Amino acid sequence: MHVVGAILALSLALAAAAGEASTLKGQPPSGASRDDADDGAMTKKHHLIHQLRKRPRKSKSSKKGKSGKSSKGGKSSKSKSKKKQKKGGRNKKGNKRPSEGRPANKPQRPAADGPNPPAPAPANKPADDAPADEREPLAGCFSSKTYDAIDHDIEQLANDIDNDEDRSHFFGGIVRLAAHDFMDYDPDNRSDNHMGADGCIDIDHPSNDGLDTIWGPRTPLKELYDDKYPHLSVADFWQAAAQVVIRQTSIDNKLDMKKGFLWGRKDREACRGSGRRLPEATGCDEVEDVFLKRMGLDWKDAVALMGGHTLGRGDKKFSGHDGTWVKDDKEAQVFDNEYYKVMFTDSWRPRNMGRDKQDWTTGRGRGNERMMLNTDMCLVFDIEEHVKRKQPCCTRTNVRYPDGQDECIDQEAARMRCPMYNQHDSRREATVAVREMMGGSVSSKNNAPFYAHFHKAWHKATTVGQDNLHELC
Repeated sequence: MHVVGAILALSLALAAAAGEASTLKGQPPSGASRDDADDGAMTKKHHLIHQLRKRPRKSKSSKKGKSGKSSKGGKSSKSKSKKKQKKGGRNKKGNKRPSEGRPANKPQRPAADGPNPPAPAPANKPADDAPADEREPLAGCFSSKTYDAIDHDIEQLANDIDNDEDRSHFFGGIVRLAAHDFMDYDPDNRSDNHMGADGCIDIDHPSNDGLDTIWGPRTPLKELYDDKYPHLSVADFWQAAAQVVIRQTSIDNKLDMKKGFLWGRKDREACRGSGRRLPEATGCDEVEDVFLKRMGLDWKDAVALMGGHTLGRGDKKFSGHDGTWVKDDKEAQVFDNEYYKVMFTDSWRPRNMGRDKQDWTTGRGRGNERMMLNTDMCLVFDIEEHVKRKQPCCTRTNVRYPDGQDECIDQEAARMRCPMYNQHDSRREATVAVREMMGGSVSSKNNAPFYAHFHKAWHKATTVGQDNLHELC
């Protein structure tokens, strides 16, 4: 009897175990819905996060990022990583990972890349499809180490560019990309489509011409993101990329905005109409509409942000405006207050007056074209009526080159000096701000006022309309 009972008990136990195994086989992995399961496989999102994890989680918080640190407010739950990788190891493609520390003053060139990554997604959309209008960032935390790694990687990309024109375009293009992302903010939009920094630009709009050379298929910046940082939102990556460019190009790397960087922006799948919200290069009405009325900034903020034009150049193939704002392409790789100084020291005259791409230029056009837009010149000079009436003027008259030629070059422009704003004009605030950004005079080498005001204005612009942003962890 005892033997029979034991055999019967064993049979019942085996049958129960088989039934339980059969039940578990059809269940999805933990954290996934039943619809997501296919023979127990992970969803695309879970698989992506699993592949990108570089080191095991050490924190017990439930909201953990790729750095292994927890975000604020997370509750603890235990999680272990199956594989450990050391710094300087190799990624999934066999490429050696660079150090995650801050870039050295003279960074080493990166080793040759491995096989080309798959073709990236269109420039105005995140890599992953999302069911909603806004896509939550995959990262649980944007760490300080990740920020430094982006700094390091972008510096290496810049070091691999072998000529000044292309390098200035690279630096200026990244800052322009980030700025065009936040300048489409409109809190009064009836559809509640406020936009702002959301990782989305209307790449086909003329205002964004040329940005596909910075963020498009097979561009170094896009490939860097796809290969190493897809766990971040595109919006956060763009803003971080612009900030590290500004640090790298500022005098003695003094404008380091890492301390105030906030993350947690959500990517938008589509941003139809965002290009129409960007300022056109027609005059200060556009500056007022975008920066003051919609973004809630003041004239000092707007003037500081316009100082970003010290980097990069205009290209007639893209914007129709050709040349650098400052002396040349080498100077256009330095983030300083030279942009403001040349408004006063150089003789600016209209170019293409009465045409669609009217702007301003200076010099004799020997070696390097120079340019200023109406939106630049109007910060100091009251040019609105001159532009409307197609009446040329020059910002500095009766100044001659050593050979006797008038620096205004254009004889008609040389007969009339461009007026400045009177004391009762509200735009006089912009002129006062320009003088302040110069450090007090055109001969001053003091960039501190510009750097301080730019930092404040940049923080306002990149966080306007954003909720639930977090400090680096």
